[in-house]
Amino acid sequence: MRPGTRAVASVVRPVALARRSLATAPGLTVVGWHRVDGRTSDGLSTGIDDFRRHLDVLEEWGACVLPLAEAAARLRAGTLPDRAVALTFDDGYASVVETAWPLLRERGLATTLFVVSGILAGQQFAWDAHEPAPCRTGRLRPATAEELVAAADEGLDIGSHTVSHPWLPALDDDRLLAELVESRAVLEDLLGRPVRSLAYPTGGWDARVRAAAAVAGYSVGITVDRGLNTGRVHPLSLRRAFVPTEAADLRHVLDGAYTFLRPLDRWRSRGGPPW
Repeated sequence: MRPGTRAVASVVRPVALARRSLATAPGLTVVGWHRVDGRTSDGLSTGIDDFRRHLDVLEEWGACVLPLAEAAARLRAGTLPDRAVALTFDDGYASVVETAWPLLRERGLATTLFVVSGILAGQQFAWDAHEPAPCRTGRLRPATAEELVAAADEGLDIGSHTVSHPWLPALDDDRLLAELVESRAVLEDLLGRPVRSLAYPTGGWDARVRAAAAVAGYSVGITVDRGLNTGRVHPLSLRRAFVPTEAADLRHVLDGAYTFLRPLDRWRSRGGPPW
């Protein structure tokens, strides 16, 4: 996080804490990562030591980590515990099942991995195309179907991240629905269990996309618009923040100090991904 942004968050934090203390019901904080691959944190990568520190901060903050489906249901019902948090990963990297998931299991922390179903047929992630081949088959390797099934059997929740990770608002109605329906069908067939959660690729969503997600059978949809989820937030457009590298910044996220960036999130999301 840039020093200037962190400085603003430090000023905003007391206001965010005061607003939370005055709320009539607890809210839900959703946080996310992409891959935990052993390297120093950089872009989509989170270093293992940094990830451990993130989990320490969650514990020190007193987070009540809930499975995503339960958290969303209790948000709607108004029965969330204080400091409720749901943990997520996007894309479907092997490092999540190889490295992050065992660390989470050690602490008894539930999490959801949103999988681009096209990787099961050998598709590579477009944003990693510039990386050398050894990286794409090593630390940047997508998880295999067998690895996902094994992790799911251990309790890792699997959600959809579409078939090919497109910018959903730009698709026509037919292709939009196909991306949502086919991904869910492939994952359900693989896992032998329902898949009802969706993370919009690159946070790309609007009212039409959200309506299509409902038609496709999803009950939970995750954006990248930062902020606390209250009972007024639609369950198919829940807010989420990706975890910054510095543990102190995660504390700001949990306290709601970076919510002031949400208008910027929405403005950026109109442009679509860079690849």
